[in-house]
Amino acid sequence: MSRTLLALMVPEAEPLVGDMRVRLDPSARLGLGAHITLVYPWLDSGDVTDDVLRHLRSVTIAHAAVSFRLDRVDTFPSTVWLAPSPVEAIASLAASLEAAFPERPRIGPDFERYVPHLSVARNVRKDRDNIVAALHDRLNNHGPVGCLCKDVHVMERDATGWRVLASSPLGSPLQDE
Repeated sequence: MSRTLLALMVPEAEPLVGDMRVRLDPSARLGLGAHITLVYPWLDSGDVTDDVLRHLRSVTIAHAAVSFRLDRVDTFPSTVWLAPSPVEAIASLAASLEAAFPERPRIGPDFERYVPHLSVARNVRKDRDNIVAALHDRLNNHGPVGCLCKDVHVMERDATGWRVLASSPLGSPLQDE
């Protein structure tokens, strides 16, 4: 059995940060594309049954597709990331998913609040300022990255890396929230 996560996949970001992520984010080296994590960890892969996926769909379909821009560089102590804006729809979706699956395993620290972000470089305390400057330059030259996510992806990490285990559609982008 392996661990899973729920994520918004963000392929629109790959031209801007794909090469940096492969060098500086261990998850990218294991095949996990640019993404915004909604829930991690989610469930062990053996617990992702048809009933669980139906329940996931009942949650995701109630949320509109998520449109945002990646338009700002920010940091955590050892992580450099791109910030989406607006964040409200992403945060609302993550909160609904957390509430819908209270039995999910917990690891690591509990954070005070959920911060939607697309990690570009992780475990980089020493070189963080240089990476921030390089990412700022890229973003300034490229401009904000427009993104539209229509699905929540269940990503599974096994011995060979990350892969899509399932996906669950979000509701219509025209739907009122």
